[in-house]
Amino acid sequence: MAWNNQGGPWGGGGKSPWGRGPNPSGGGGGNRPPDFEQMLRRGQDRVRNLLPGGLGSIRGLALIVVAVIAVWAATGFYVVNPGQVGLNLVFGTYKGQTDPGWHWNWPWPAGAVNLLNVTQRNSTEIGYNADGDRDVPEESLMLTGDENIVDVRVRVLWRIGDVVKYQFQIDDPETSVKNAAEAAIREIVGQSKFQEITTDKIADIASRSQELTQKILDSYNAGISVDELTFQKVDAPQEVRDAFLDVQRAKADRVSSVNQAQGYANKIKQDAAGQAVQIVRQAEAYKAQKVALAQGDAQRFLSVYAQFKVNPAVTERRLYLDTMSDVFGRMNKVLIDPGIGGAGGGQGVVPYLPLEQLLQKPAARTLDTPPPAPAPSNTPTQVSPAPETGGTGASQ
Repeated sequence: MAWNNQGGPWGGGGKSPWGRGPNPSGGGGGNRPPDFEQMLRRGQDRVRNLLPGGLGSIRGLALIVVAVIAVWAATGFYVVNPGQVGLNLVFGTYKGQTDPGWHWNWPWPAGAVNLLNVTQRNSTEIGYNADGDRDVPEESLMLTGDENIVDVRVRVLWRIGDVVKYQFQIDDPETSVKNAAEAAIREIVGQSKFQEITTDKIADIASRSQELTQKILDSYNAGISVDELTFQKVDAPQEVRDAFLDVQRAKADRVSSVNQAQGYANKIKQDAAGQAVQIVRQAEAYKAQKVALAQGDAQRFLSVYAQFKVNPAVTERRLYLDTMSDVFGRMNKVLIDPGIGGAGGGQGVVPYLPLEQLLQKPAARTLDTPPPAPAPSNTPTQVSPAPETGGTGASQ
């Protein structure tokens, strides 16, 4: 800012634009330290002008009270960060909750604000300490349904589900989650066998334990949501671990032997079933064969009977010849024709009867066995003519 520099280096009257004159000590320039006593006196003068009666007057006290109240009210402003929920309390009574941002509530001692992180996942350990380097036997050792003892480590991840219930219904959330989870796990483990817990059934047991833990916490109105429950370790106690491994190996051998025996039994059953089917089919085929033969015999008899009705004499003759052919074809019999060698050529021949061969019993012959072929003989045979009956045909 420009000013008139007449009358010396400080302008009019030797004063600077800020009302300062030259340094009387001859130091030159206006950069000396401020006079605090003068500033204090000026402030006091302004207060006297504002409060003619001083600070002890009614007006002064009122201003002081207003200033104190303003400062006290300003302490009621607070900030809710992302992921948090604010609970407003007035004289210990819940008045509502606030979302992230700037908010105001009655300051202390009339009011209070509790900030809760609803997105943070909290961890609770059962059977071991938080560092994971030490077991807690009173928590980790549990009894199974088949009266075995199992050593487990469980980790529970949970978060705040209902801020109002979480704040006012439970006193110690960490202990509540731990007690509820331990009770649920002991109940589910007590219903399961050791073999199931130490094999692929552990995932199902963990899921059932998580559901039961959530039900217990809901019955407490804890406002806690269980996100995950996992078994970190499931094993036999350290003192009996070697013996337990021997038992497990013996059980595995037993299962293997049972499987082998079951496989052998299945093979035998399949072979027996195949043989049974084969026998049944052979019997059915034999049955069909016999039925077909019987039907063929019946049809042949019926056809012969039909021919017999047409011409009985010819039919009787034919039957007689067929019967004789069949009978003599299976007999070892020699017939001597008296006409061989001229008149009386057959006389003087001594018949020979093979008694040893006739006394021997013939071998049993089944229906399917064909009759034995007649023994060849060089002796001429003579077939006696069939007796004639009235010239109409041969009688049987």
